[in-house]
Amino acid sequence: MPVELRDRRTLLAGVVLALLLVLYLMTRGESPTVPPPQPAPPPTPPPAVDTPEAAAVPAAAPEGLKLHGITGAGAIIALADGRQRLVAVGREVLPGLVLAENRPDHVLLRSGASEFRLDFTGASAPGGALAPARSDAASEAAIRAEALTYRLGLAPRWTGERVTGHVVRPGARLPALERAGLRPGDAILRVNGSEFDQERMLELPWTIAQSERVTFEIERGGRPMRLTLEGSLR
Repeated sequence: MPVELRDRRTLLAGVVLALLLVLYLMTRGESPTVPPPQPAPPPTPPPAVDTPEAAAVPAAAPEGLKLHGITGAGAIIALADGRQRLVAVGREVLPGLVLAENRPDHVLLRSGASEFRLDFTGASAPGGALAPARSDAASEAAIRAEALTYRLGLAPRWTGERVTGHVVRPGARLPALERAGLRPGDAILRVNGSEFDQERMLELPWTIAQSERVTFEIERGGRPMRLTLEGSLR
């Protein structure tokens, strides 16, 4: 082969090799476009299930309350300090705690949206074991009869739209009040520190029967006075 032709082929091969090398370097220097990472979608919350277990658990019932008797329109309930009250349905046993309903062997108490059961062994959440019914029919009848006597013998004293006391009517025969020193025309304003409203007036026979000492705050002829009944009438 002539030397000139061989040199041309060598030169051409060198040029091709150089072009391939340049192409290789250019391709290697390019970086592929990578999309930025996308945030993961938030987890889907499980569907809400309306079941009894999902309902709010009622708060614990007040400690120390005990049921001593059930009447047609109320219940006899002992407080934590041992005092007993005759509470009418719909009235408060304690501030914010209402006697909502009477049942044959227990009562229901309500505080806001929470409801509690009170039986003869104490307060519990609804659904507890039933307690045997206890009721002294003779005592209940006597208390009702005496409550009627007080209702007839005491006239409510109104201040605006509120009953702020009860006035002893002329001719009323109320031995317990006579023993305490009350007279016709006296206005009873408070009994044992509580306002003598309609509820307290109905409870008065039970309060007198269960208490060793009952204090009356009265008004006589425009003058405030305090009278005390010592000893239970039981």
